[in-house]
Amino acid sequence: MINKNYLNTVKEVSNQITGLRKKRKNIFCLISGPQGSGKTTFSSHVKSALQKKKLKVLVLSIDNFYLSKMDRQNLSNKTSNLFLIRGVPGTHNLKLLKEVVQKFKSKNKGKLKLPLFSKGHDDILKSKFIDLNFPYDVFILEGWCVGYQGSSKLRLKKPVNQMEKSLDKNLTWRSYVNKMSKKYASLIYKKSDFSIFLKIPSFNQVFYWRKKQEQQIPKKLRMNNNQLKKFISFYQRITMDLLKDYKKCFKSFISIDSKHNFGKYKILK
Repeated sequence: MINKNYLNTVKEVSNQITGLRKKRKNIFCLISGPQGSGKTTFSSHVKSALQKKKLKVLVLSIDNFYLSKMDRQNLSNKTSNLFLIRGVPGTHNLKLLKEVVQKFKSKNKGKLKLPLFSKGHDDILKSKFIDLNFPYDVFILEGWCVGYQGSSKLRLKKPVNQMEKSLDKNLTWRSYVNKMSKKYASLIYKKSDFSIFLKIPSFNQVFYWRKKQEQQIPKKLRMNNNQLKKFISFYQRITMDLLKDYKKCFKSFISIDSKHNFGKYKILK
């Protein structure tokens, strides 16, 4: 909910980022939060606040790096058919994301065309792109699994829902997702200068907030309730891990209540 507290939080975060720029020329920032938490909207408001300070800001979502449907099909053939469902680490073009981070960190001029992924079509649109024009002063990467460091093997063994219990009995999907999570962390997240986690009350909130997001997609492309519940079950393990371990993974956090009110911005490290 956009109110005075929310706008004050946006201001605090933008001030924190500009403060960091006194030590470094450009800042790579992570904004993480469960589905429907408001990270995309929050990121856009932080971007606007930074632009008012005459900074050139790039905001991308981890969703911008999804593999095509064909590439996910190939991955599923090699590992588990659960990878046909987009979202978890392993279903992104990590090579392309690494290239974007490297170009940003280099501070050099350059252009890059980023393939446009359509959630409604669940695939990359071959004729549309996002044009990136380097250098940028600030790069904000936002996403539901951004900042996740991976889990212990012991925690992986216990299924968190019926989907894992019935469709991932041999832990093939979980193990590969975990392996890729650690790879994302070492290649991307550890290069960040600053990170924020949007903490929601519990995973139970995700369905209702994600359902609201679904209303923004053309009606014929929307998921029904059963499809949506199945879809978010793939996100449950990592979301619950982050809600439990966020103080170990991020440099700051903002609590969000069940009515979507943002609390105070708090520094952890």
